[in-house]
Amino acid sequence: MMFKTALQVTVAAAAVVAQLGTATVAQAQSFNLKIAHLLPPGDPRDLGAQRIEEFLEADARCDIDVQVFPSGQLGGFTEINEGVQFGSIEMSIQPAAYMAPINITSAILDFPFFWPTDTDELLALHQGPASELLAASFTQHNMVMLDIWHTGFMQWTANVPLNTLEAYSDRIARVMPSELMTERQVLLGLNPVTMPFSETYTALQNGAIGAQENPIPTTFNMRFHEVQEYLTLSSHGTLDQYVSVNSTWWNGLTDDCRAAVTEAVAEGNMVCLAETQRQEVSALAAMREAGITVVEVSEEERAAMRDATLPGIRDWYLERTGAEGQAIYDAFVAEMQ
Repeated sequence: MMFKTALQVTVAAAAVVAQLGTATVAQAQSFNLKIAHLLPPGDPRDLGAQRIEEFLEADARCDIDVQVFPSGQLGGFTEINEGVQFGSIEMSIQPAAYMAPINITSAILDFPFFWPTDTDELLALHQGPASELLAASFTQHNMVMLDIWHTGFMQWTANVPLNTLEAYSDRIARVMPSELMTERQVLLGLNPVTMPFSETYTALQNGAIGAQENPIPTTFNMRFHEVQEYLTLSSHGTLDQYVSVNSTWWNGLTDDCRAAVTEAVAEGNMVCLAETQRQEVSALAAMREAGITVVEVSEEERAAMRDATLPGIRDWYLERTGAEGQAIYDAFVAEMQ
C-alpha cells in the first residue's frame, strides 16, 4: 500500500513537471509586437500597420499580441529608432530621413531625381536584389529590415510656381531633420530650415518659410494647401518607409512566426500602397477644388534640377558610406538600366 502511494505521488509529481514544461514551451512561443510610427490614425502607413495586427491576430501559426502605436505615442523618431535597436519596441515604420541617423546607408531612398516615377518600376526595385543589399546594412545596427512601403512621391508647395530651377533660389523651405535632404535643398538653391512638422502650417501661413515638400496625401492631410497657392508636381523624390524590427526579437521567433510576420508585413504593404494611391487622387482633386493652382515640371527643367542635385548628393552619400554604399548604389543603377 505504501509502495502504491509512493508510486502515485511520483506519477503525480512527474505530471506536474511535464505540465510545467509544457507551459514553459507555450510561454516561450508567445510573443509581443509593438508597432510604432509618427503619423496619425487613418494615414496609409497606419492602415498598413493595422492590417499587420489583423493578419497576425487571426493567424494560427503564431501566438502574438500586436499593438499599433501611431502619432509618436512611443516617442519621436529618435526614441523609436533606439527602441527598436535595444528591443523595447519590436517594429517601426519610418522614412529614410528618420532612419539615416542610425544607418546612413539607408539614406539612399532620399536621392533626388533618381528613382523611377512609374510606381510599378519603383515597387520592383523595392523587392529586387539591390534592396536585399540595402537590407543587409541594417544588421550591424541590431535591426532587420523586412520591407519598404511606398507612401508617395515628393511634391512642392509654395506661393509661387516651383517648376524652374531659378524659382528655388534663396527661398526658405522646411526640411526634415536629415543631412542628405538638407544638402539636396542647398544644391537646389534653397535655404533649408529644420522645424517640427507640427509647426510647419503656421510657418507657411505667416511667411516664416516659403516652401515645403511632401507627398500629396501628407500635404492635404496637414492642410498646407490652405496657406499655399501653388502645388508643383516635381516628383523629385519619394517618402518611402522602412519596416524594421529588432534583430534579437526576430531571431527569437519560431520559424512559423517569422513566416507569419513576413506575410503580414506584405499584406500591410498592399494596404498602405492602395490607400496612398487612393488619397493621391482624392486629395489632388480636393486641393484643386479648394483653389490651389497645380503646375508641372517640363522634362528640360527636370533635367536641370537633376543635374544640380543628384551628382552632389551621390558624392555626399558615397563619401559617408564607402564601399558598402557604392555597392548598393551600383546595384540600383544596374537594375534601372
